[in-house]
Amino acid sequence: MCMSQASISSSVFRVFFSIVFWLPNRPLAILTLLAATSVGFFRDALAQSPVREFIEQYVADVSSLDHRYPIPLDQKAHQLRVQVTKDWLSKLEALEFSGLDRVAQIDFILLRSELNYRLKKLTLDWQRDQAALVYLPYAQQMVKLCRDRENVERIVGGDIAAAYDKLAKNVALQSELLTKPAGNSQPSYSVQQRLDALRAAGLVQRLSSRLREMHNFYSGYDPQYSWWAKKPFESLSSRLSRHRELLRDKIVGVPESDEETIVGLPIGAEGLKLELQHEWIVHTPEELIELAKREMTWCEIELAKASEELGFGPDWNAAMEHTKSKHVQPGDQPEMIRNLAWEAIRFLESHDLLTIPEMAANGWRMTMMSPQRQRVSPYFLGGDTIIVSFPTDDMTHEEKLMSMRSNNEHFSRATVHHELIPGHHMQSYMLPRHLPYRKLFSTPFWIEGWALYWEMLLWDLDFAQSAEDRVGMLFWRKHRCARIIFSLSYHLGTMTPEQCIDYLVERVGHERSAATAEVRRSIMGGYSPLYQAAYMLGGLQIREMHREFVQGGKMTNREFHDAILKQHSIPIEPLRLFLQGGELERNMRPSWRFADSTSEN
Repeated sequence: MCMSQASISSSVFRVFFSIVFWLPNRPLAILTLLAATSVGFFRDALAQSPVREFIEQYVADVSSLDHRYPIPLDQKAHQLRVQVTKDWLSKLEALEFSGLDRVAQIDFILLRSELNYRLKKLTLDWQRDQAALVYLPYAQQMVKLCRDRENVERIVGGDIAAAYDKLAKNVALQSELLTKPAGNSQPSYSVQQRLDALRAAGLVQRLSSRLREMHNFYSGYDPQYSWWAKKPFESLSSRLSRHRELLRDKIVGVPESDEETIVGLPIGAEGLKLELQHEWIVHTPEELIELAKREMTWCEIELAKASEELGFGPDWNAAMEHTKSKHVQPGDQPEMIRNLAWEAIRFLESHDLLTIPEMAANGWRMTMMSPQRQRVSPYFLGGDTIIVSFPTDDMTHEEKLMSMRSNNEHFSRATVHHELIPGHHMQSYMLPRHLPYRKLFSTPFWIEGWALYWEMLLWDLDFAQSAEDRVGMLFWRKHRCARIIFSLSYHLGTMTPEQCIDYLVERVGHERSAATAEVRRSIMGGYSPLYQAAYMLGGLQIREMHREFVQGGKMTNREFHDAILKQHSIPIEPLRLFLQGGELERNMRPSWRFADSTSEN
């Protein structure tokens, strides 16, 4: 049974005042103690809850496991990760929930959800890896070699050379089966087989990396290893590379040399269900797609109004083309971005929307994005630094025009505040300063949802100064609707990457190069499966909370926005539970059907 926060506070203060009483210069000691208390020294010390300690220790355990057990397909390491997660879940369940303060109760609920998610994710990922082993019957030989090296087992150079040689022959056999299949015709592969082969190719690459680390560990340091194993290792490495290439070429159908074709690993309905639970969302993917379509319809109605105002009638494509042409000349983009950033800050302050510390307002920097990075990120990126996307002199003429049009003045006006203040830079300023241990629960529904929410709120507050500004804001809003539709549909298997690109071009108005980069980023950029959908879904969740707390008269705009930033990046429903102030229960699970009450504007 844990002590209550009040009991801990009382005990600590009694100890300190007892010490002060016996000090020779008591008045000075008392003043020192009170000064320390006034600056929050003891407040911070006493705020440490058992749940916070659990979170910090669990994060440290995961870091230790990842450091000590880096080998994929290692069953012992997998079982250890599962057991450690179960152990922490048992420790958490043993805590007295009612004795925790409100912040700690939210921490409890978040940690419980996270541990349960990670248990299921460990199992699901392990099952997917095992399914991919049909193409890697030699994998466990590699795992054993790498595990012995990690355990620093004594080796015999000749034995290791023999093991490398045997393994190389097994790998070569698998490659031969792919180049000379049984029968006279080239076999056809199902979607699942292609996905398993793609996963297998990734596993080969990871195992090869660990084997290379093993080679570097012994080579030059163990004379017998160097004499025996140098050539067998080189042969094995070559054959592993060849097998990986054949898996991509013959089964996946997209060679490693193909840098244009977009290929990824859709997680399917089961995977989406798990990820949505983890984000505290009860709606099905199909319901969320319908929500996005409703929002898309609203955007198209508003876009038609802006098009009429610009003199293009209902032809929104013509209005979009007109707006894209309003870009600055080469060299002028950085100054424009700086001016837009300060315009947004002044707007926020004049409307009393958010507390902006001076260090936050002046704490961001600007850099330019490389042409290579623009292949996957055609627009700005932000945080403590805004990374500006604009053509460089070594781009082709067509690439320059597309980039300038994609980063025109009015599109930029709708995104600078997303990347800086009140968006990602404001978040990057606040996160290390408030409940930083909650980094474990970081979610794009809070990170991207917050920045997207401000796009919607600023629309409502007439931040747009012209019809072109409204076209720019609506472009991005349609873009975020489309992200929900194409990313969830891709993971459900109902849209191909090519169909995703076409959808962005035809329904949103993207340049094709930008649409391709967007889909490539979504599928191949290392993002979580729900990341792209999180922008608008998180924004709509926060918007519903704004209706509840601000429009409902419970908080001012400034109070509401400051409170969100001080709770760190956590799933939106637990954030709402905290702000509501009602009684919390240890077994709380997702229940908020925010999409049912979300209007179309």
